Amino acid sequence: MKLAMLAPTSFQLPEAMSSFAPTIDDLYMKIYWLSVVFFVAIVGAMVYFAVKYRKRAGHKAEAATHSVFMDRLEVFWTVAPIFILLPLFHEGFRGYMDLSVAPADSIEIRVRGAQWRWEFEYPNGESDNVLHVPVNKNVKLIMSSEDVLHAFFVPEFRVKKDLVPGMYSSVWFRPTVTGEADLFCAEYCGGKSKDNTGAELPPAQFNGHWSMISKVKIDTPEAFDKYLDNMAPVGPLEERGRALYLKKACVGCHTIDGSKGVAPTWKGVFGKSHKMADGTDAVMDENYVRESILNPNAKIVAGYTAPSVMPTYQGTLKEKEIDAIIAFMKSLKE
Repeated sequence: MKLAMLAPTSFQLPEAMSSFAPTIDDLYMKIYWLSVVFFVAIVGAMVYFAVKYRKRAGHKAEAATHSVFMDRLEVFWTVAPIFILLPLFHEGFRGYMDLSVAPADSIEIRVRGAQWRWEFEYPNGESDNVLHVPVNKNVKLIMSSEDVLHAFFVPEFRVKKDLVPGMYSSVWFRPTVTGEADLFCAEYCGGKSKDNTGAELPPAQFNGHWSMISKVKIDTPEAFDKYLDNMAPVGPLEERGRALYLKKACVGCHTIDGSKGVAPTWKGVFGKSHKMADGTDAVMDENYVRESILNPNAKIVAGYTAPSVMPTYQGTLKEKEIDAIIAFMKSLKE
């Protein structure tokens, strides 16, 4: 599929790619130009009076006297903004309600946010770290956070919604053009700069918020259906594990070349005994890897932060996917 070449709507706003965007842009521009008019009027009057009544030789300042005109003017500029703000409030509230209530025919996609990755689970049960949606179809996102506060933000859709730990939130949109849009976490979701002993952590361990970006790919309905059909894992188990290593953002913390990172490298560690933070020894076998994926704080390798910043993958990784990751780790020999 050839992606559309997109140009900015204006010097202030990105391309409008959802059904909401024109309405939101219209309200934004009304507020913008209203602000420009008042800014010019107020600052212009201020400059005019500053020049007209500047201190000059031969002029003496006199105390101001009570003026009925000024009383009426104060009442006017106190009451008049109500007739401007009420229409703006009405239009904004109507847009908010439209964004809050998804149509009954919406395609539901499950969204999970965690430090520092996005996961999008589709109706077929498969997931990806890139959001695919069909053009001219209503899409509802059911969202949750696995750790801290995140914010789903797609500027081209004019859509932003917080993902709050311990609860579900939702948002919907209808893409109007095929193409590609940027997806950000608009909430600073960094961790700690120091561990529990006061030692400085590697930068990636506390400022990984910058890497929590993805893409929204807007497909034709036919291309979207084909994408869903092709999501079933194929190929050797270790190759599927490599794909999951990238898709589930394991690459952000675990290296596969033996270099030190935020978390232990995967190269050459499988089947070997390792010293844990509590002083015990543990063999990194199938049971260890599975337990670490589902309960990251069960055993922490010595030299790394406790508690672990790794989120649990309980409920987000299937058993066959865990098997594929284990197979991939086994293949990373020294």
